[in-house]
Amino acid sequence: MRLATFNLESFGEDRFRPDNLIPRLSALRPRLIELDADILCLQEVNAQKPLGEKRRDFAALDLLLAETPYADFNRAAGQRPDLQGPADRHNLLALSRYPIDEVQVLYHARVEPPLWRPKTTGADDICEDLMRFDRPILQVKLDIGAEQSLHLFVVHLRAPIAAALPGGKSGASCWKSSSAWAEGYFLSAMKRTAQALDLRLAIDALFDKEPDALIAAAGDFNATGDASALRLICADPEDTGNQDLATRQMYQVDEILPAEERGTVLHNGRAQALDHIVVSSSLRRRVAGIHVFNEQLADELKDAETDAREGSFHAAVCAELAL
Repeated sequence: MRLATFNLESFGEDRFRPDNLIPRLSALRPRLIELDADILCLQEVNAQKPLGEKRRDFAALDLLLAETPYADFNRAAGQRPDLQGPADRHNLLALSRYPIDEVQVLYHARVEPPLWRPKTTGADDICEDLMRFDRPILQVKLDIGAEQSLHLFVVHLRAPIAAALPGGKSGASCWKSSSAWAEGYFLSAMKRTAQALDLRLAIDALFDKEPDALIAAAGDFNATGDASALRLICADPEDTGNQDLATRQMYQVDEILPAEERGTVLHNGRAQALDHIVVSSSLRRRVAGIHVFNEQLADELKDAETDAREGSFHAAVCAELAL
């Protein structure tokens, strides 16, 4: 089985304009075919609003997947409970050759919005919505034709960029003070870590029911392996101090690769591994290999104004599992 994840870099406009998509289709479709995935986790899929309709659909994605094996895959999308249909930007999807038995959307499922009030922006009343996660986590249960089902989480955590605060900016990318920026950056980190906790608690809930569960979490974690979000999700016994919890540990599969081969994003010449596949011990024993498709990765800073953006600034990651 080949399990892959790919951040499509905000794929699709607000309206469905097929001609505008041609450069991106030409760049992305060969990458998807190269993955040859049985299960494909996608992030940053934008949804389009047809004329005269209120509900958005995935017309751009449908066009991308046309003439590929993925066109006939089973599909699940992560939809926030407060929205009537897909969000305009950055939706999560799971495409599967295998039947999808259950779909859940985790949005503050076990972690309430953090309680915190900025001090430097002059905002007396901070709306709770400011503290809410940017996106949900998509959880699906797949019938892979084995004795056990595969529990899959599709993840896109908050990016390590300062989150906007009321009154904190004088322009789109200009903060009024370093203190305001620092609070925005803190808010971003708080959202990312809180959602990682939401995921960890969901994983533990599965282990409560099925101690040897086949669990995988794949996507854009916006965190390297030593960051708090991934450490929290993995729950290494070295951190918990309890070897009795070793069976509940999650493992970052790309750690088996040399550090120079792990990078999924290139920023000003520096490679960072932000996209991962994380698995339970029962799946780790079945990992036959992993590849990060970063051979032609464009630099998101140096190449931002070039045709490189027609593809994606993220590298896809694919793990092969011997099931």
